[in-house]
Amino acid sequence: MKQRNTFSGIILLGIGLFYFANRMNIELLQPYLTWPSILIIIGIALLFQSGSGKESSSIFSGVFLTGLGVHFHAAAKVATWPEPLQVIVLLAGISFLIQYRKTKEGLIPGVLLSLLALWLLFFKSNTPSVENIFVKAEDFWPIILMVIGAYLMFFKKK
Repeated sequence: MKQRNTFSGIILLGIGLFYFANRMNIELLQPYLTWPSILIIIGIALLFQSGSGKESSSIFSGVFLTGLGVHFHAAAKVATWPEPLQVIVLLAGISFLIQYRKTKEGLIPGVLLSLLALWLLFFKSNTPSVENIFVKAEDFWPIILMVIGAYLMFFKKK
């Protein structure tokens, strides 16, 4: 019961602060008072909920939503920020790895998704030599995601 109150309290406090700052019209905060900030608030609330007790089921969601909110803020401000697909795959991998630290579940998908994201970030470049090598392999990343999903559904050890 205490964990539910913590989650609800953080959500209400965060959204209340968000709308209060929006109504106060503080110019320094205006660029950050957008919908990605709501994602960050919900993600932080989920992280607090998972950290305040033995319930660790919301670690993945908390890391993913917080990272997604940060991504959308950074994408609007940084011209060289990576594409959403690359960041979302990386966030999923990092979320699985952080979840693994606490629950000992999700290591294989975390490593595979992180490696896939790093491949998408660093090997997908405009240099002709690298592009020629990976141009056909780039079409197969959805198959990799499907194999990971099938592994989790059918072959996961209990």
